[in-house]
Amino acid sequence: MNIELFIARRKALGLSQKALADGICTQATLSKFENNGKAPAIRIVAQLCQRLNLQLEDVFPTERVADAAVLKILEQVEFDLITTEYQDAEVQLEKAADMPRHDRETKLQYCYLKGYVAALNHHQISDVIFNFDQIITDLDEAHITIYTQLAYCGIGIAYQQNQDNDKAQYYFEKVRHALPNLPLETTASVWRVINLAYYTGAFYANINDTPRSLQLLNYGIEICARFHVTYYAARIKFLQAQLSDEPDQIHEYLNDAAALARMNNNRQLLKNISSYSDSH
Repeated sequence: MNIELFIARRKALGLSQKALADGICTQATLSKFENNGKAPAIRIVAQLCQRLNLQLEDVFPTERVADAAVLKILEQVEFDLITTEYQDAEVQLEKAADMPRHDRETKLQYCYLKGYVAALNHHQISDVIFNFDQIITDLDEAHITIYTQLAYCGIGIAYQQNQDNDKAQYYFEKVRHALPNLPLETTASVWRVINLAYYTGAFYANINDTPRSLQLLNYGIEICARFHVTYYAARIKFLQAQLSDEPDQIHEYLNDAAALARMNNNRQLLKNISSYSDSH
């Protein structure tokens, strides 16, 4: 990476790290990029370069630039998962199946999303685990990225859907213990940490461990509030409504969930909320 050019252009324009990062990422994320070469998501670097009137190719690895087309699809897939459009996520992912993936980060993102899509669309558990196993045993063998935790969570989802709660809990416990220490440096990392809190909280709700479930869901809501994320907040509020036994609290949670779902045009969630409200 030609980080020297990046820094020189920023200084030539008289921009501090804080000014350059404003509205794009945190100053800490930019500092890590400039000082340690730790590159954030490609869309963040693209926005920073645009603000500096630089081309992405001027500073970014050729492999990541070459992956731009597949990364655009993967971003849509990840958004589909957030809004519970699981079938569309599978359709979108098929478009990326034969596209080359050069960079390790792209490969990690592809395997994580392919595993989640398989799990949430009830594919055979062997297909789900195959995708996550590529992360755990190969792409993130040292287990130092959030993708390992996403893989554990995805395997847990698959075992939970397979009615094997003992195996599911083995993986969700790994996620639960790791959650407080996962960094929240980029928009993608924030979404993924909330993802982990939501699905892990949903599992503990499913096995009737309500206190642990609420602890995880409250952590997810705390992050949603801190970073102004509304997509997962709607799903968390709906799950909190299902866990509450106080009529007024249930009503409040459902109203909040419906308002957020309408704001995000999450039609599937609105259907689920309406159905639940009618039956209670």
